[in-house]
Amino acid sequence: MSDQEDRKVILDTVSKYYDYTSYENGEDTVTLRVPEFHLQPEQNFIKLSRELDKLGYLSFTSTGDVDEIIVMHKPVRKTKTDSRIKLVLLATTIAFALYYGYQYQVSYKGTGDFLGNLATSLLFYMLPLAVILAGREAAKYVAMKKNGMQYPLPIFIPNPLGIGSMGMINSPNRPYVSKRAMIESGGYSIIAGFFISLIFLIIGSLTTYNFPPSAPIVNSQVQTVGSPLVLQFIANPLIPSNGILDPLALAGWAGIVITAFNALPLGFLDGGLISSALFGRRSIYLSYLSLVVIIALSVIYTPWIILAVFALLVGLKGPQPLNNITGIRMNTKAIAMVAFAIIILGLAPFPLHTSTNSFNVGVSQQYFLLYNGGQNSVSFNISVNNTGQSTIVPAFEISPTVGYNMSGESRSIAPGGQVNYSLKIDPPYNMPLGFSSYQLTVYSGNYFSTVDLSIFKVNTSSLMEFNNYNPFTMKPDQNGSISLALTSNEPEDIHIVSIGGPNISFSYYLENKLSKITYNSNLAYLLLSPTPSSTFTIVPGNATIINLSLNSSPQYWYIVAFNQNYTAAIAQYET
Repeated sequence: MSDQEDRKVILDTVSKYYDYTSYENGEDTVTLRVPEFHLQPEQNFIKLSRELDKLGYLSFTSTGDVDEIIVMHKPVRKTKTDSRIKLVLLATTIAFALYYGYQYQVSYKGTGDFLGNLATSLLFYMLPLAVILAGREAAKYVAMKKNGMQYPLPIFIPNPLGIGSMGMINSPNRPYVSKRAMIESGGYSIIAGFFISLIFLIIGSLTTYNFPPSAPIVNSQVQTVGSPLVLQFIANPLIPSNGILDPLALAGWAGIVITAFNALPLGFLDGGLISSALFGRRSIYLSYLSLVVIIALSVIYTPWIILAVFALLVGLKGPQPLNNITGIRMNTKAIAMVAFAIIILGLAPFPLHTSTNSFNVGVSQQYFLLYNGGQNSVSFNISVNNTGQSTIVPAFEISPTVGYNMSGESRSIAPGGQVNYSLKIDPPYNMPLGFSSYQLTVYSGNYFSTVDLSIFKVNTSSLMEFNNYNPFTMKPDQNGSISLALTSNEPEDIHIVSIGGPNISFSYYLENKLSKITYNSNLAYLLLSPTPSSTFTIVPGNATIINLSLNSSPQYWYIVAFNQNYTAAIAQYET
């Protein structure tokens, strides 16, 4: 270094911290030989580096036959344009994350309230995600300040095709002062991001469990083949739904995935800082390997390529510390081990890859007979059989709207599994007599299936009876034959209807009628012309004989004769 004043300042400053044996004056540098530098406290170099930085110099180490400290003028960096680009990327990331959170909130709640959905998505997705990212950067800020470095605004990586962000890359204005600084900067960030995300995931998972989504058509982002291991081992016991997450839990899940992305040993990513500190220049091979894996995965999950592009722009070659001589202590290595473990716990190769759902819905009692308003609720047994390749979480909706309760053996159904549910409908107090039809729709993701349900409401009367009883209990003989005698005290135009369970099969004929009809349906009108508009007239004092032959063993079976006012005589089957 040609300027004697510069050389004197450098020598005097270095002598405060190290006993150098000699120095060599180069054109732009001063090289000081410091025997056994690696035995000196690491904090000495941090203080030296910080003091020289304030004076406008950059110091770094070199090892060979003798350990050396090399000092030069700090290079001038233009950061104005870089800062503008970083701010644009930050704004873009915020916009994409807000859009994604809003869209998920709309599907989760199923309402068209724009301001309500926007406010909720801001509060329960955008804000927690911002806390996670800010927590990561706060941890990095602490690590860098601890090691005498200035914290730079990170480069945000927007994700327009997924959860809004792929994380951040830090490219400091000056090199990292030590290997410890690199491991702490990357490790603190990864660990803080992971555990803050985990807190939101657990709280949101409990919310999901206790307050399931009101919208049944959520296309769950974690109902996937590539859920992070932490979700499988920690979240699943909390949410048997194994899928449809509350927006708060979704923010935690997104934070875990983003943090795991940034733990990859690639360039200037947090994991890249750690691998460079541990393996030095050989860490470039881990960067190459990570890049190849990311590009391969981007064929299936496109947003991975975004991370690869930004990593290439910043550089695959990780930074080297100013002090590359001092070794790494065990406590610092432990931080690195925990950080790399998070890759395994949180990385999802296909984070938003959803499988197509498929299932069948069955109902054992499609028609329910309600007479004299005696029951407070009407029960239907529903079965859902998962025929798809991923676990499903069925959600239920009844139209027209009516009070109901659905209970089942499990909230989630594994591939190939079947779960039985009990649906209890609370009939409105003013439910009209006759047939009331409902449609039950079962959803999971974007797949749905519907079944029709009916409640037949009548009133019984002693004026019209089967075999002098109302209701009358039918007991078939050994041949499966049943004989009913229908009587009425008044002339009546009536319908006679059969309501039976699955797989019911029976034959019947009316007295003095030669035609015999066999039915295999849950609902059948027992007249010569089996249509709802057909009627039959009974005469007071004369019994109308109905002979039935049961061809199967139904779970339930009713024969109902009713007039236009839905006054009815009922015969019910007893197994």
